[in-house]
Amino acid sequence: MNNTTAYRTYLDELMNSRRYVKVQYFTELHELITLNALIASLSVEAEDTMVSLSSGEQIPLTRLVSADGHFSPNYEGYAPYCETCDW
Repeated sequence: MNNTTAYRTYLDELMNSRRYVKVQYFTELHELITLNALIASLSVEAEDTMVSLSSGEQIPLTRLVSADGHFSPNYEGYAPYCETCDW
C-alpha cells in the first residue's frame, strides 16, 4: 500500500466519522483555502479522486493539502507554511 492509498483510507475514516474537520486545499489559482467541513464523499472522476465537502466544494485529491491536521503525501513539507495561515 502506497502513501496515497493510506491517505485515501484516512479520508474514508474521516468521512465515516461524520464530524467537522479543518480542511486545507489549493484552488486552481494556487490560493490556499482553509475551512471547517464534513468530508461528504470520495469519488473517482476521469481517473482523479475527488473529495466532496459538506460546504459544496469538490476538490481533486491532488490539490488537498491537509484534513484534520494530517497532510497529504503530496504536501508533507507544507506544515510550517499552513500553520501560519489565519482562519
